[in-house]
Amino acid sequence: MRFDAVVFCGNVKDLPGMLSGVDIEGFTQYIDRLESHGTTAVFCDIDPNPYSWIYLPDSSYDAHRVICTGNFSRTNNAPGRMTATIEFTDSISRDEIVRQLPYIPFSPRYITHCYNPYTYPIQHADTRSMISALSDRLAASGLYLTGRFALWEYFNMDVAMASALSLAPTVVRGL
Repeated sequence: MRFDAVVFCGNVKDLPGMLSGVDIEGFTQYIDRLESHGTTAVFCDIDPNPYSWIYLPDSSYDAHRVICTGNFSRTNNAPGRMTATIEFTDSISRDEIVRQLPYIPFSPRYITHCYNPYTYPIQHADTRSMISALSDRLAASGLYLTGRFALWEYFNMDVAMASALSLAPTVVRGL
């Protein structure tokens, strides 16, 4: 199947293995060197509370945030339960998670966890210029980059959406 344009919102580190017919050879070594911090997300039952999220500036545990997903909607919890996702910086074992949970507010009780190695892109002095040049090269072939990991920028969701909306006229002009 052929397309006139593709908007790529995935991880730019995956592009070299996905592309054919587009020369990005001069970029692959830079893409390979891109770094990020990962996050271990721990799904827990927690005590009822009124918060959406809680930042944890405390050195007695490795968690940095509690996202009280159970408070986002009345339908997010089973009757009699309150849930949250607790974020730990980088990879952490289940044993270490369980050891640290008693020190975290609202008495979190472990349900499950998963580790994502790509949650926070790390910028270096040449990252933005390399991504910009790569983006220009790809746009000439009708492939456009947007989003946190395609552009290797720390975007909150609102900024990611604004990035996509600002790209849309460029893509339409290119058709």
